[in-house]
Amino acid sequence: MQIAILGAGALGCAIGGTLAEDGHAVVLVNRNRAHVAAINGRGLLMRSAAGDRAVPVAAATDAAGLGVMDLVIVLVKSFDTRGAMAAASHLVGPDSVVLSLQNGLGHEEILAEIVGRERVLAGKTYVGGVLLAPGEVQAGVAGKETLIGELDGSDSARARRIAEAFNRAGLATTVSPNIVGTMWDKLLVNVATGALSAITRLAYGDLYRSAHLEATALAAVEEAIAVARAQGIALASTDARAAWTKASAGLPGDFKTSMLQSLERGSVTEIDFINGAVVLHGARLGIPTPVNATLVACIKGIESALPARATRKEESMASPATRSFVEHVAIRVRDIQWHIRFFREVLGQELREVDGSPDDPRQYWTLGGMQLMATPDFQAPPSNDAGWLAHLGIMVDDLEAVLRTAGSWAVQPLPQGRNWLQLPDGLAVELIQAAPGSLDRYDAVAARAVA
Repeated sequence: MQIAILGAGALGCAIGGTLAEDGHAVVLVNRNRAHVAAINGRGLLMRSAAGDRAVPVAAATDAAGLGVMDLVIVLVKSFDTRGAMAAASHLVGPDSVVLSLQNGLGHEEILAEIVGRERVLAGKTYVGGVLLAPGEVQAGVAGKETLIGELDGSDSARARRIAEAFNRAGLATTVSPNIVGTMWDKLLVNVATGALSAITRLAYGDLYRSAHLEATALAAVEEAIAVARAQGIALASTDARAAWTKASAGLPGDFKTSMLQSLERGSVTEIDFINGAVVLHGARLGIPTPVNATLVACIKGIESALPARATRKEESMASPATRSFVEHVAIRVRDIQWHIRFFREVLGQELREVDGSPDDPRQYWTLGGMQLMATPDFQAPPSNDAGWLAHLGIMVDDLEAVLRTAGSWAVQPLPQGRNWLQLPDGLAVELIQAAPGSLDRYDAVAARAVA
């Protein structure tokens, strides 16, 4: 099959690398340039109990340029689902299947809004992975189950076909007629260890040696089981200890949960879609969930203490790998001669003419990128009758990627061209393709924290 993995971090590489080893044409999509370069340069280094090997597999920083896929596996962080799929919607053709293997609840509804419910399969996997270095992953595949299924619970040839391909590759996969229950089964496993591991910063070896942490994990899972029962969801097991045991099955003592890995990278976690989902559903049903609520509060507290740059969502793949800077700001003025004199004589600003004769200029630029536009008949609102912001010029290093992502936002095209967008508040944004490498000098500029 032609397979794209959206969000090829630790887990995505473990799954994608396994499928590539079996001969599938896999593309690992991840925004991290160093990670992608390492994979393309030497192959994906997969380390596991079965041995270490370099797997030849393609990688890309975004989905631009990729063709229609047979299967798109979505493994981006939960909060990035909408942006990631919108940016990669061109990968989905009439016969394509989009499969979510993400942690937590609610992803399938988001995917269905973008590509159509008829193309979406749900799934959960117990495969594990730890990203050791760019292009290097510790993969926990052996003995780890993956379940997939149609959203309506029906039996389908496409689900069976994908399961057969996964099984041949060594990914133990079953088609579930109760995929909603399956998603809750996996949620119980995530509830058991994810937040506790992240809060304590303990890998599985130390986590599972603490009786106090085990008791807390079992209490959190019991709350989730009660919430699922109240919704009539059929679970594979209602034994909290089974979820606790399953979470560590087949994984080494130094294995770290994805939530812990996120915090170690200085990134926000998926807590809202895991323990937070239990709290949310419990509140709607009137079922107390104090243990899960406490775990959520602790993770939120840790996240709030992260460095300002790190509180942004981690670079899994959600948006195109683009950067930008303000290239110019255009201001409408009725009396351009007055403004020219003011900027020169009062502010000592250098200006240059760009349009019109010296006696009758239509546009002047100040040093620093402010564009004065003569508009004698322009009527600005009374509160700002001296001028009006016409448009903001933004230079980007990947114009096409930005335009694809912008399509899922509430923006409107403008007649000036496809690179002109009008934002909901009326501001016009002109997107300008930067020359290769021209944005590199801006990387050293430190951004001020935003409260």
